[in-house]
Amino acid sequence: MDIQLSFFLVISVFCASLAQKKKTTVTGSVTKKEGSGIRVDLGIARKHKNFEFGGSVFGDSKGNRGVNVGLKWKFGKRSAAWTGEHFEVVIMVNHCDFNVYDINEDSVITIDEIYELFPERVDAHRLFKALDFTSADGKVTIEEFKFMAPQVIKTCRHNKTVGATRRMQKHITIPWKFTSL
Repeated sequence: MDIQLSFFLVISVFCASLAQKKKTTVTGSVTKKEGSGIRVDLGIARKHKNFEFGGSVFGDSKGNRGVNVGLKWKFGKRSAAWTGEHFEVVIMVNHCDFNVYDINEDSVITIDEIYELFPERVDAHRLFKALDFTSADGKVTIEEFKFMAPQVIKTCRHNKTVGATRRMQKHITIPWKFTSL
């Protein structure tokens, strides 16, 4: 076996062992063209967070050889996609309290404020329509809320006064990641 083929095999085995690691790519090809003989290309690239580096070697049966080395660097913001753990957080509020729903504190509850609190739009819309039942004007005043909440919201039925503290669960997903040192 000649020295060139031995060299190629050693480099191939080395690159294959590096390819076992994540983010490492090994490429290679052997081509034969009429008149130009056999050409062997071998390359390796490694990716990191915002840059990539690599190199390649080539040679042919006519004695032509070469080496290429490259580096790519990405500038700008990285993707904000979260890959960490997600937690479900439960917040307890008094759901019989008008102020919980009146987010902008203008003394009326609108459908948009209900949508902000409850992401399930169909249920949120049904709740708003039930609270706005007396006037059906697209706004729920504090008087309407005090009258309708005990009839519409189950746990407010047992309250003699709307405003007594009760518990409501609202589920929020917050991204959080623990890193080991």
